[in-house]
Amino acid sequence: MSSKPQDRPALPLKGYSLMDYQPDPTVVGIAFETEDGPYMFVATKEILDALGQAFIHKAAAMPSREPQS
Repeated sequence: MSSKPQDRPALPLKGYSLMDYQPDPTVVGIAFETEDGPYMFVATKEILDALGQAFIHKAAAMPSREPQS
């Protein structure tokens, strides 16, 4: 298995969900829904906060995908 993200296929996200991770209350489960099914990750509060800020920053810098009239 490759350790470089650019060597792996990019799967379009269809959705996501956040859920409590019962074995450890200090992490949250993140499920990303893709064409190949869900991929589950767990993240700490610090990682979740950093991801949120990074997503907001990146989204603000991206052009909108407006429907053509």
